[in-house]
Amino acid sequence: MPDQEEQQDHEAHDHDAHDHEHSHDHAADEGHDHDHDHDEGDHDHSLIVDRLPAGVWHVDHGSSEVNFRARAFFGLLPVNGFFDEFSGELTVDEDGTAHGALVVQTGSLHTGIDRRDSDLRSPRYLASDQFPEMTFTLESIESSAEDHLNLTGKLVVRERTIPLSFPVYAIQHGDHLHIEGRVQVNHHAAGFDWAKPGMVAKAVRADVALTLTAAR
Repeated sequence: MPDQEEQQDHEAHDHDAHDHEHSHDHAADEGHDHDHDHDEGDHDHSLIVDRLPAGVWHVDHGSSEVNFRARAFFGLLPVNGFFDEFSGELTVDEDGTAHGALVVQTGSLHTGIDRRDSDLRSPRYLASDQFPEMTFTLESIESSAEDHLNLTGKLVVRERTIPLSFPVYAIQHGDHLHIEGRVQVNHHAAGFDWAKPGMVAKAVRADVALTLTAAR
């Protein structure tokens, strides 16, 4: 379970479905800019609270983000970062059943400090040479009877499987689908036994905002 400070961070993450405004934490890397190649003003935005539209959807990398945030040194130092290389696909059947996967290249991690990045890619942490990918596999996405959907799946990191369930917000505009969610991943569950109590928070927060386009 996340600590109190992380829980407050979670509650502070306000999703405004009507204005469709998103605020993401980034590393101090001005080169991490995504170009949005579609004009959102051309379509009405529709918040999805029941089921996703049927079809095959591909992650638009240029309009998507996979970010993370952790705290070190007794919670005093925030560490923000992102993964620059990832891909994914989502298939939704006519009955609303969904399955898919998001594959992230662990070696594409960036926090804005080269030395820290190398350390995080090393065998002490992600072991990117041995485990170049981590994969989240979607098992279900269902209505919550509120303003979000409930997503359930499994994250595989360093050959460790971590069950995850968390709320996501989905918006459709034209032939684009936007899905955004936040989840806490326990360090020890991921095999990061270096995360000593006190020095490093118990969990890392992942913020994922994906724009998907309908297959043609």
